[in-house]
Amino acid sequence: MGPIRHGVVALLLAAVLVPVPSADADRCGRDVPGLTRTTVDTGVVRLHAVVGGPPGAPAVVLLHGFPETWRTWRAVALDLAADHRVVVPDLRGAGCSDPGPEPDPEAATLAGDLAGLVDALGVGPAVVVGHDMGAMPAHAWARARPDQVRRLVLSGGGVPGRGLEALAPPHVAAFAAAPRGELAAAVAGRQRAVLAAFVSDPAVEASGSLDDAVRAYSAPGRYDAAMGRYRALARDAARTRADPRPLAVSATALEGGAPGISAATLPGADVVVVPGAGHYLQEDRPRETAAAIREIGARP
Repeated sequence: MGPIRHGVVALLLAAVLVPVPSADADRCGRDVPGLTRTTVDTGVVRLHAVVGGPPGAPAVVLLHGFPETWRTWRAVALDLAADHRVVVPDLRGAGCSDPGPEPDPEAATLAGDLAGLVDALGVGPAVVVGHDMGAMPAHAWARARPDQVRRLVLSGGGVPGRGLEALAPPHVAAFAAAPRGELAAAVAGRQRAVLAAFVSDPAVEASGSLDDAVRAYSAPGRYDAAMGRYRALARDAARTRADPRPLAVSATALEGGAPGISAATLPGADVVVVPGAGHYLQEDRPRETAAAIREIGARP
């Protein structure tokens, strides 16, 4: 979801496994030895994902936010793949995943995508980690399919309808209010400058993830697809408020540096802090983040 950026807000105002086409390599991100790329057709949307680790090992699914793709998790995924089955998708409309037929999809729609993905891959109940805008589909997935989500972990993103609206940085409301296509048109040709200012984290630039994001979100339609998730947040919130049942799975807020928006909007969650990390904890402290996820996953 990102840190507060007043200047940036002003500036912006049965599934089948198939190989990834080589022509999409830039948008999909470079190969990482130890992780295998694939595309899964769920029957509704084609999702790109990387998979690593021993089949049958405890499963972890890592979900990215904005402006990210699967590659933001690559160091953490490689670490966890030593003893976990790790799945890292590009969410609908991001990276090399198709946008799907529905504009501005709700988190529940993305949760359905993810349910189809893990079914296709044969991955058992997983620890699901949602970072930034990946927190909303992670939460929706845990609500809808506790048989697939063994433990929910949110990091740097909150739950709509549980206080997110009051606590979110101002860019969230600004992105949600902008008409379809407006912000994509405003950043056209300036994606690198805009995203660098938005992220404002040297570790993200040093790792190459900023370059990955620029390539991914410069592709036709992809920036606006990302904005569509912000436009859907009010519907996400209404859905959450309409169903006040508590989660049926254990939940953890994994925060960089100090408890934040995940802890504040996830009632009953325990809190794990990665010292020395900021919002992009998977980039700032990948080894420590992997260790924290491993420890959370080992809990009964």
